[in-house]
Amino acid sequence: MSQPGWYPDPYGTGSLRWWDGESWTERLNPEPVRPPRLRLPAQEQRPRDEYEETRYGSQYGAEYGTHYAAPHFQQPTWEARPAVQPLDMNVRGLHLYADDRFVAYGNASLQWPHVEWVAYWAAERPAGYGQSTATQWVFQAGRYPFRGGPRVEVVIEPEALPGTANAGASRADAVGAEGEPEQIWGRLIQLCQEHAEQRLVNELAGRVRSGESVDVAQGLTVHPGGVRGNRVSLSWTAISGATVDGGRVWIQQANSSAPILYIPQQNPNAVLIPALLTQLKR
Repeated sequence: MSQPGWYPDPYGTGSLRWWDGESWTERLNPEPVRPPRLRLPAQEQRPRDEYEETRYGSQYGAEYGTHYAAPHFQQPTWEARPAVQPLDMNVRGLHLYADDRFVAYGNASLQWPHVEWVAYWAAERPAGYGQSTATQWVFQAGRYPFRGGPRVEVVIEPEALPGTANAGASRADAVGAEGEPEQIWGRLIQLCQEHAEQRLVNELAGRVRSGESVDVAQGLTVHPGGVRGNRVSLSWTAISGATVDGGRVWIQQANSSAPILYIPQQNPNAVLIPALLTQLKR
């Protein structure tokens, strides 16, 4: 990890900490000062494919300034999502390739069936160190242990992309298309959802149904009776679901519009929580 940027804090604050290229600084990505208003579109207004709408960055950034939500809706639609074309391009001078078998970036690669945790988020990089303000789109997939296991990590920024796409990449990858880093990020996420996340959710749900208490996202324990985390315990009947918003995954209480529990979105497998709770509440 040599490129300056925001990364999960190795000191366990649950925030992002700035890596200046040589060492960790004291700068933490600010947290939202209040729970965000949950914006769940009506079912009939939702797009057939969540990646057809990729402007979440501007929507959330305007209100909170530093965090963005991942394009991950409450109801998973894995079986209905069309196949995604492979990614084949350069990012930061390293080859990025992902298809239905594996994801590879530089010298790191993982087959989707071997992935044990995933994380993806976007955060605003402040000006400094000779760089202007920009959005960083981060994608991670790896194996445990989280701090020392193998992983693939891609940080996408406009200046990290080449002037033209690789010969094997589609025209949609060409630099200059509005929101193009987010589109690459979204395609990585969609490949991950299709070829890793459904399996991970099914495995976690199976363990809970067999009677286990499972630690999800380093902060939420899911057990046969419900969930607990941050000194809050909820039974299944007290939970209405979960949503990704403002850089966090919010657990919503039944009969209340206010979320009661949150997990930072960059924690490993935090983005699986909405689909996992939906499956376990069936």
